[in-house]
Amino acid sequence: LRLHEEHERCLLYLDAGTRKPLIATTERQLLERHISAILDKGFTMLMDGNRVEDLRRMYALFSRVNAFESLRQALSSHIRVSGQNFVMDEEKDKDLVSSLLSFKASLDMIWEESFSKNEAFSNTIKDAFEHLINLRQNRPAELIAKFLDEKLRAGNKGASEEELEGILDKILVLFRFIQGKDVFEAFYKKDLAKRLLLGKSASIDAEKSMISKLKTECGSQFTNKLEGMFKDIELSKEINESFKQSSQARTKLPSGIEMSVHVLTTGYWPTYPPMDVQLPHELNVYQDIFKEFYLSKYSGRRLMWQNSLGHCVLKAEFPKGKKELSVSLFQ
Repeated sequence: LRLHEEHERCLLYLDAGTRKPLIATTERQLLERHISAILDKGFTMLMDGNRVEDLRRMYALFSRVNAFESLRQALSSHIRVSGQNFVMDEEKDKDLVSSLLSFKASLDMIWEESFSKNEAFSNTIKDAFEHLINLRQNRPAELIAKFLDEKLRAGNKGASEEELEGILDKILVLFRFIQGKDVFEAFYKKDLAKRLLLGKSASIDAEKSMISKLKTECGSQFTNKLEGMFKDIELSKEINESFKQSSQARTKLPSGIEMSVHVLTTGYWPTYPPMDVQLPHELNVYQDIFKEFYLSKYSGRRLMWQNSLGHCVLKAEFPKGKKELSVSLFQ
């Protein structure tokens, strides 16, 4: 308002040639000399309150005195200090990824609506956010992988395919900032293996979409094993169908048991230590017959059973009705 008033006085009372130096003097006295005080007293409050209009005015005023560098420094400091409150608090780990997503969305909105999509401000946000998300080294990478597991696991209520795709895109933004991408890959691979082996994926299309995004981001070497896991699952379906139609299955299998086998390539999957378990006789027979069939079809290969990864559905009929128990093979 004061700047506008001084501008009007120049137009009304003074020679046109004096306008620019007088306005510059006014801006220097009213703005430039008070940049630090303005930022110290009001910037954090405006950012915390998502005061888009007020921040836009601040941006416009600072542009008049070439004070963007000071504004960017204040923005960087705000991101680091505000974000540290929830990144470093281990008790808030459960909500860390959601908090990071919300914080980043807020910063992006302010960048677009208040800072005119200025590229220098975008770089400031990226640098500060990368510093923030890596304060605890590998922990955020682990939590991001776990967050994805929750969203991609069957039982995730209320998320449509489109909403799931949107979540994956947002997670990918966080993924770009983490330095421990190998840590993320290890946890993601372990969780993906569980979802595939237990048939617990909410959406195979979403699973493949996420791997495609990671491949675009990091290259095929990063996703080679993940893609191999999907190939194993798809090939296992064909092998099981072929086995059911084989003479061994038709003539030798014990009755009352339905069994499906996942044939996994060791190099693609997480390492699982072998564990001895005393199987029921019928399951031992089933495994022996399947092994005979498989090796007759793929000579030269070796099968090693990982019974610790097996799961079963037990069906029983009681006087009050039928019951099904979903249990691990050990149980």
